[in-house]
Amino acid sequence: MEDRIEQRITIRATQDKVWQLVTRPGWWLPGSSAEPARGPGRVTVEYGDDRRPYVIDVIRVEPQGYVSFRWASAFGGAAPAQAKSTLVEFYVRPVGDEIGVTVVESGFTSLDLPEALREDEWKGNTGGWQYEMAGLRTHAEQGR
Repeated sequence: MEDRIEQRITIRATQDKVWQLVTRPGWWLPGSSAEPARGPGRVTVEYGDDRRPYVIDVIRVEPQGYVSFRWASAFGGAAPAQAKSTLVEFYVRPVGDEIGVTVVESGFTSLDLPEALREDEWKGNTGGWQYEMAGLRTHAEQGR
């Protein structure tokens, strides 16, 4: 089983615009409501039509270039904890006239789940990141 997901896209937008989007904890959750992270800390993000809470830890913020979060997606929005969370990292950098964004999610093999469920989580998040990164591109390029 794979331990990490890595996907890259390029976006025709300013680095500041992309940065403001990727630093919002849980921006990848439909309808999330968090403000951009300025530094480490715990954030409860409401998302979806029923405004379900999701707890996300902001791990590190290096302005305009790197931000990382820890979340417990496989555990129904529980607070991130050892063996119950994965690390999500975003790298933002200029690539010619565009901005490159790389997402890396790791820690799947350490999840306290049966192997088949860890594999399902990895597969689900792999597809999820493809969808969310495409949405990030659309959102940044349309300037919403």
